[in-house]
Amino acid sequence: MLDCRFRKRLPEFELDVDVAVGRETIALVGRSGSGKSTTLNVVAGLSSPDTGAVTLADRVLVDVAARTNVSPEARRVGYLFQHYALFPHLSVHDNVSFGLFRMTRPQRDERVRRTLDMLGLGGVAGARPWELSGGEQQRVALARALVTEPDALLLDEPLAALDVESRSRIRLELRDVLARLAIPAIVVSHDYDDARVLGDRIAAMHRGRVVQTGTASELARFPADEFVAALTGTNLAPVSRNGAAGTYVAFDPWCAKLSATGTGSALEWRGEIVDLRPLGAHVRVAVRGAANIRVDVAAAEAASAGFRIGDVVFASVSPDAVRTDPARKD
Repeated sequence: MLDCRFRKRLPEFELDVDVAVGRETIALVGRSGSGKSTTLNVVAGLSSPDTGAVTLADRVLVDVAARTNVSPEARRVGYLFQHYALFPHLSVHDNVSFGLFRMTRPQRDERVRRTLDMLGLGGVAGARPWELSGGEQQRVALARALVTEPDALLLDEPLAALDVESRSRIRLELRDVLARLAIPAIVVSHDYDDARVLGDRIAAMHRGRVVQTGTASELARFPADEFVAALTGTNLAPVSRNGAAGTYVAFDPWCAKLSATGTGSALEWRGEIVDLRPLGAHVRVAVRGAANIRVDVAAAEAASAGFRIGDVVFASVSPDAVRTDPARKD
């Protein structure tokens, strides 16, 4: 178990982390500057918290109150950096073996061979990083993080440097690797698709605080706030009752309807079209008003209606299509 409970003051907000990771992968997802990478740096020992502690299994990695702070190299935590940080003048083998200086040469060679074979890199052991594809470079960087046989693994935007064509394929490969490792892992990403595929659970972070944790389906079913709703593509909207604010309802974009005139229904929201995004046979229309609503409209219907950015419209949904959470109030 990797248990992270600490605070750290940052220029714009206080980072407040309370996350426990078992033999699973948690995807820490949020906008740039929300504190995700700083969280990894505290766990890795590259940054120190102001208060709190981080423990891994039965070992204390840092505890501010007890004045304990284990050095990064002694933490047994693997770290895959966003830009891989491979040495261009070294071979794949030598890049991966770089951190094994305490081993004998035969021991290093055997450890590197096993790690490269596990990641399908045995055939490029003698190549230089610049001779590899983006996906191969990513796996080499991952091999270097794994070759020390860490007790936990941290991955900072592991797919950010890949082109769109390679990203979806390598995302699935990385998911399989993480599942085989069966150690606590934290993947940081600002891309919800990466988080959804790689994470057994997702921790949504906003301005230094984890606002909701759960599986992708749990977050989408009822987001904790508009930030999580935007991440998951789910609608979260307040319902007025007798002129007063009532509970929130959640519903999917494909369940909503869009029209130029309103009906006065309690499950209807007036707003302005701010975006029109083609999605195959549909167009996702973003409506901004008292609530931010996403509506999937058939492409032919959208063209016939002549929806344009700036139009004032009414988004509505059937009572049968909404999900409610009695615990949520305005």
